[in-house]
Amino acid sequence: MGFKEDLERDGVAVLEGVFSADDIARAREQVIAHQDLMSNTRELASSRHLAGFHRYPQLEPLHLMLTAEPEIQKSVRALCGDKVRTIGLSDITVNRSQQWHKDILRGKFRPLMGTDTPCAEHHGTLFKAIVYLQDSASLKVIPGSHTVDISMDSDADAIPDGSIAVKAINARRGDVVLIDICTTHRGSRHEDFDPEEASVNPKILVSTVFGDGSSPFTQRMEAGNLSRLMDWMERNPA
Repeated sequence: MGFKEDLERDGVAVLEGVFSADDIARAREQVIAHQDLMSNTRELASSRHLAGFHRYPQLEPLHLMLTAEPEIQKSVRALCGDKVRTIGLSDITVNRSQQWHKDILRGKFRPLMGTDTPCAEHHGTLFKAIVYLQDSASLKVIPGSHTVDISMDSDADAIPDGSIAVKAINARRGDVVLIDICTTHRGSRHEDFDPEEASVNPKILVSTVFGDGSSPFTQRMEAGNLSRLMDWMERNPA
């Protein structure tokens, strides 16, 4: 199956071998050189996160790495149409654990989406492109969950019970993972990190979200994400 079919079925797909080993090495060097811009948002001392990293001139080349790459451009145009654009939802994470969640607006920001059924109505509208700067199997997804709405009051509502199938996504250095923002997923667990190993050989990902620029849902997510970003900056000064 092709990546569009994978996304329609599972809510996630992998584009293999998009970036070279040199591309990934340069990206790692750039992230590590600018960790002073990032906040520690987890118990692990070496954990770092920067939301909206595309706003920083020092890191803009990393965003351009995602947005200007021809295969990514071709793929997101096929998914979102010729008016595809990013929405300001970009992240760099270093050694950061992540519980089950969807990438739509949650908690107090949920009403900004303008609907109680965003996934049933608007799956297939916005997609996150993720580049892991090392081989990774940390991403876990619930296949097909991109069409299913759950309570967005708390991330605890996204945790699957034992009866729900979970799929591990294996990504090699240079691969690009595309995930519908409505797909329920998780990253690494806190206990997956060895503190000494993490400080020497950090696990890094870089991501940004593309959407159909003609969709009102894309516009609401963009505006809502800006509100969430301002709140995040206030709570997490670098």
